[in-house]
Order: sequence, then C-alpha cells, then structure tokens
Amino acid sequence: NIACVDRSNPSLIRSHCVHEPNTTACFVEPSRNIQFQHGRADCTDFDSEFPYKATKAEHHPNPVADGRATIEFFRDEFDFNGRETVAIFGAHTFGKPSIRNSLFPYTWTSSAINLFNNDYYKNIVAKDRWYINDKECGRVGDAYGNRPQTRWLAHTRKMTHRGGPVFWIHQNHVCPSLYNDKNWSSADRQCVEEADASLGQQCRPDPPTGESRPRTRDEPDADPNRGCERWKLIPGADEIALNCEMGLYLDFQVTDGIPHGCSGFEHFSASMASDDKKAVWSQIPGQKDKAQPDCKKQMLAEPAGSTPLSQIMEEYADDQTQWVDDFMAAFEKMMRNGYPDGLTNSPDIHTNLVCPMPSIIGSYTENCYQQESVDSDGAVFKIGNRHKELAGKVYQWNPSTKLFDFAEEQPGATNQLWRLSSGGHQLINEMTGLPLSVESNVNFRFEEDGDDYLVINPMTGKALDCFAARKPGKECRTWKKHGKSNQRFFVIMAA
Repeated sequence: NIACVDRSNPSLIRSHCVHEPNTTACFVEPSRNIQFQHGRADCTDFDSEFPYKATKAEHHPNPVADGRATIEFFRDEFDFNGRETVAIFGAHTFGKPSIRNSLFPYTWTSSAINLFNNDYYKNIVAKDRWYINDKECGRVGDAYGNRPQTRWLAHTRKMTHRGGPVFWIHQNHVCPSLYNDKNWSSADRQCVEEADASLGQQCRPDPPTGESRPRTRDEPDADPNRGCERWKLIPGADEIALNCEMGLYLDFQVTDGIPHGCSGFEHFSASMASDDKKAVWSQIPGQKDKAQPDCKKQMLAEPAGSTPLSQIMEEYADDQTQWVDDFMAAFEKMMRNGYPDGLTNSPDIHTNLVCPMPSIIGSYTENCYQQESVDSDGAVFKIGNRHKELAGKVYQWNPSTKLFDFAEEQPGATNQLWRLSSGGHQLINEMTGLPLSVESNVNFRFEEDGDDYLVINPMTGKALDCFAARKPGKECRTWKKHGKSNQRFFVIMAA
C-alpha cells in the first residue's frame, strides 16, 4: 500500500512498480487480520542417527502438470477445494523462481516481485496491462496510449535432455518503450518520432486491414507481429506462468511434460525431442508467427457443481479484497495441514500494536511496539543537543528523508515539536503522531543531569548519542554511556 502513494519511501525496495498508483484499486485491504498460529514441529518423525532429517519423503506438486493434476494434488495433500487452490497460487505475486533450482527463468510479475497484490491474476487472465520496463515505471501503451492487450505463449528452451520444461511467457501489444530506448532499432525511433502528439499518440499507428494509412483509435492492427505496434516481452524481466497454474485458467492437458489438447501445441512433442531448434514456441498450424494456443477456459470445478476454476481466476483479477481474504483462509488451512487437532493461536499482534516498515537504508530492522497515549494538554517542546556543532539546531522528523535528524530551528514547524507520552517512555513527534525510533527502539529512560537529560535505551543501557548527527542527514545512534556533550539533551519549551 505504501507503493501506491509513495515510490520514494525508504521502506520500499526500488525495483517495483504499481500499474495504477494513487487509485483505490491499488490498495490491498483485507476484511480481517491474518491469524498466526504456532505448534508445528519441523520433523514429527525423524532419523534416529540424524534427528534433523525427516523420515517422511517430501511430496511436491508437479510444476509442468495440467490444471486437473494440480487440483488433485492440493485436494489430496491439503484437503483444498478449487477456490482454495486458486487462492494459494496468488503467493506467486511475490518473489520469483530461481532458474538454478527449478529451470524456470524470469518472474511472475515484472517490476513487482516485492509487492503483494492481485497483479498475478490480472496477468494470468490476460487483462490489458501496461508495459513497464524502466526504473521510473513509465507506462507504455498502444499507439493511442491505451492500456495494451496481452497474450500468453507456451515455450520451452529445451534445458533438459527431454526438451523441457515447458512454461508460458506473457507479451504486450505495444509501441517501442518510450522510457527505455536501450533496445530501440532505427525503425523503432522513427515510429516514435512520427507519432502525432495532438492525437495522444505514443507511436505511429500501424495500418488497419487492407489499408496503408495509420489505423484510427478503434480499428485493429492488421499485423500485430510487425510494425510500430507489435507483441513484445519485457527483456530480462519476462513475466511467466507455469503449466500447473495456467492450467487453472486454460483447459489443456500435459502428458509426460508435453502440453496438448489445444491448437498451437501440435509441434511441441516432435520439436522437444529434436536437436534442430534451441527453443520451441506455440504456433497455430498454417501460420508462420508465434501465437497463443487456442485453448478454452478451464471449466473444471472442485467439488463438482462449485464455481469453475477459470471463473475464480477472473474473480480474483477483478476483486483484490476477495482474493486476499480467500488467500489468508487458504494459508491458515495449509499451516494446519497434518494437525487434525489444530494449532495454537498466537497472541494478538494487531490490537494496539504498531509494526513499522523497516527502511532498506542502513543496517537496522524495525520492531513492533505498543504506542503510549499522549495527553493533548501536555507540554509541547523542542529538543536540543549540547554538542557545539549542533548549536542552534533541534531534533526533528525529516519528512523528506523519513529520518530523525537535526536541523536549524524553524518557527511553527510541527516536525520539530515533541510531547512526552503519558507513560513517560516515548517522545511523540507532533507532525507524525509517532514516537522517536532509534535503532528499532521507541521506549527510553530519561536521566536528569542538572538542566540536561541523558536518553537511555533500557534494554541495552546505551545512551542516545548524536555525534554522527553533526553531518546533515545523519541520525543519532546509541553508544556506551559517557555523558559528554553529544549525549546531553535539553528541552526548549514551545511558545
């Protein structure tokens, strides 16, 4: 949710993009909190000589299997129905496969592997999706700037002796990337230069069927594989899907790793067994270009009579809250698998508990904490430090860097104002309403020394030390207590 409104937030890894920033559709808002549970043992049955080794063999689903085999595995191993199986696959919106471990390259959601949302389902059901291949998340569309159409190609690079594994690659029908010209050809550059900006064009539109003129906004591209607008993958960050998950949306079969059952798969068997080509792509018989296999939607339902799998996929693509609610229920059920009496609910971690997102800048994590209340009639003050190089400066929350640092005193600046919490352990910033946090600690002990204070971390006994904060943009840290000027703070009562 932070990424929906602030890509520069230091809690976020930079290699991420959201397709619809600053919109309500971007936000993930579950209807309830997830219930964490504990009580699982790593190995209930283990080797007597090597107790870290389980005696029960692991049983994994087959990533190149079809939808029916996938449903049967999760039904038999986890007692999942079709909805629970489709929901748990949404975990693939986060992270990416390792080609070293699995032979599957790339990622499920390009530029979004650190985001947890329903982009995965939008990709699988081939919704119109922006083409994004630059660090600033520039959204590329068709010639008229519309969100481009997408398709899936079945593909294998023949990385095994048997020609597999087969997986799927996502493509967009787009103009040359306006925000990343690294792979432009001279023709691509001409396409962009000849766009009519007055019509909102991103590139020169291709001709419609039987014409040589540029198409209008509502006319289809006569040849989507060539010209300025054409099918493209995202170089180096291709979006992929596995047979086991694509089979939950499209109805095809897989036998011995070879897909079949739809037009477009016909040549996979012979081509995978041959050494003539290094890669195999889906292709409709009689056509010379790559093409999406002509498969019908997956109408399998588990149990019989329930909602078909493809329809559940489409539900989750359209309703992010529905998916995340169903995902949490399926995840909780998966964690209880093998424990018929259930697990023990963990303590409530949601009520009156604040869990900040850690910054990726620096070496400190962030701990959850209980925030103490503040007396609205309590004293408001500024905080100074006795080090000579911090004279005239006060402790503040820096809204630009999201750090606590020192800056010149500014009249009326609420980010430089503080209140002491009712419990007497936290310094609450007037702008944010949140406590001062230093090295993941928000609770302090305040030791008076004349007109000054030492601010002590009660867990470590170390004192807050602002020697490093002499430099702009640097934060105070804790250090062994010595009481010198850089550890001495004083209060300036606000007018």
